[in-house]
Amino acid sequence: MTRESRLAVGLVAAATAAHLLYAGLLPLSPQEAYYWQYARHPALSYFDHPPLAAWTIAGATALAGATERGVRLAAALHSVLFCAFFFLAGRRLFGPKVALAALVTALSAPLFSLGQVVITPDDPLLAGWMAALYFGLRALDGSGAWLLAAGLAAGAAALGKYTGLLLLPQLLALLLLDARGRRLLRGPWPWLGAALAVLVFSPVVAWNAAHGWQSFRFQLADRAAGMVSFRPSRTAGFLGLQAVWVSPLLFAMLLVLAPSAWRARRDPALRTAALWSLPLLAILLAVSPFLWVKGNWGAPVWPTALLGATALALRAWDRWRGPALAALAVALATTLYAHVAPIFPAVPFAARADTTRGWEELAARVEGERRALGGDAFVLGCSYKPASELAFYLPDRPQTLSLEALGGPGLAYGNWFDPGRFSGRDGVAVLDPRDGRRCPGLEAACRRLEPLPPLTVLRDGKTVTRFELWRCRDARAPGRRS
Repeated sequence: MTRESRLAVGLVAAATAAHLLYAGLLPLSPQEAYYWQYARHPALSYFDHPPLAAWTIAGATALAGATERGVRLAAALHSVLFCAFFFLAGRRLFGPKVALAALVTALSAPLFSLGQVVITPDDPLLAGWMAALYFGLRALDGSGAWLLAAGLAAGAAALGKYTGLLLLPQLLALLLLDARGRRLLRGPWPWLGAALAVLVFSPVVAWNAAHGWQSFRFQLADRAAGMVSFRPSRTAGFLGLQAVWVSPLLFAMLLVLAPSAWRARRDPALRTAALWSLPLLAILLAVSPFLWVKGNWGAPVWPTALLGATALALRAWDRWRGPALAALAVALATTLYAHVAPIFPAVPFAARADTTRGWEELAARVEGERRALGGDAFVLGCSYKPASELAFYLPDRPQTLSLEALGGPGLAYGNWFDPGRFSGRDGVAVLDPRDGRRCPGLEAACRRLEPLPPLTVLRDGKTVTRFELWRCRDARAPGRRS
């Protein structure tokens, strides 16, 4: 093992250990609690995402318990795989020094550092994204049989998030742009690899076929229907979010290095790095004026962009030493702030953006109301966020409800809804106004709706949110109301 490889292993081990320790200090975010709910309902896929994150959470919590650290062990496992294939692919493209320097930079950036803690579908996507590149490069340099591994990785990435479906055309382009790859296309390995990718992804297809293609419709048709107005400001917002996730100075450095990358576009390694970054970036930029593009959607753009930028900076190190070290320092400072701010209220932070604060307090309040109601009172959140957080933090871990019980869109909760847990019973409903000011259908669903005193959550004296609560008496399921 080379010196750079040993340093990479030590760096990843230390970062993973630190993040596992940190993972137990921070309450689950609503999205994490929602994906934990996925894991409680084993399935081949789910309404809004493929299943790999949920399957990993199920395995991690079986090993480590259903705690914050147990849920987030899944993120650490995917992060280790991502880091390994990031370093291996970078070493094959640009050499060990570039690969190590890029790994240091990646682990300093908020996007990848926080990805070691927070479990989302992006975690398996990024691991598979880099594994597919590495195995594709191995196929070009050696046996075409490596394309079986590339197909497996591409299928696993898509099993994590639908963005992974871009990997098959990217692998095809990787082969077409290289004489060695074009020779491989005349043999069986590329097609067997593609078949393996489809096989790995097939549980998602099977689930959709059995559920009216609802996930495909939600991700494609429903999002396309939302693209109704042209607002260039949305593109600026998308780029701003990318700058925050990558860290502002590092993002600026990537942009400044873009002309150098264009001038060196005949370099096969830089071309490959661009192939793994630019298609998704072009898609997101194209749709961004019409649709609010979430910041995490661009995550796969940046690993190979970072590898290419690191290679270019090291080639002209005398010129780039100062800006590169400054960018690294700002990235580290931004990441440290992102880790510390949610834990220490005294650290300046927008209170309403603190999505992990107040859920245990809310659960204690809701549990008291359930006991006052007596019996097996239901718990309903007016979006998936309070529904999921309460499912995790209430003492008995109940099967909570969301808007599907009121005849509205409950995302994956719609497939978990049991009218028997709701109809004819009393319960507690909770609204987080950050999700909207209304709980549509609640009044019609309850024969008597009794407002309760709200619960205000504070961060250093400032309001995070003000939960609204109700007692719902003798609930009526959708279709049974009059």
